[in-house]
Amino acid sequence: MLDSLNKRWKQFLLNERYGPEVGVWVQSLKDNINMLRPRSVKEDKRLQLMKHQLNEIRKATNRLQREMKVLQEENQLLQEKQQNEQKNSKENK
Repeated sequence: MLDSLNKRWKQFLLNERYGPEVGVWVQSLKDNINMLRPRSVKEDKRLQLMKHQLNEIRKATNRLQREMKVLQEENQLLQEKQQNEQKNSKENK
């Protein structure tokens, strides 16, 4: 598992323009948090809090990605409508 993370990290560094998606980062953090072993009750509570916060981040990013997809589709439809209107106006002239 660590080799896989190192491989992904190396690929990211070599292709900085093409970074991994947010979901990959969240999964990587989740894996790293799960590898930690608390030595006290205080550390265990901190880890539980980190897991909860990471879960909330994952939910928020999923929601944002869904919204972005809807907006991209709406944008595409509006562009197509505008192109059609331009064609029609040229044809009518």
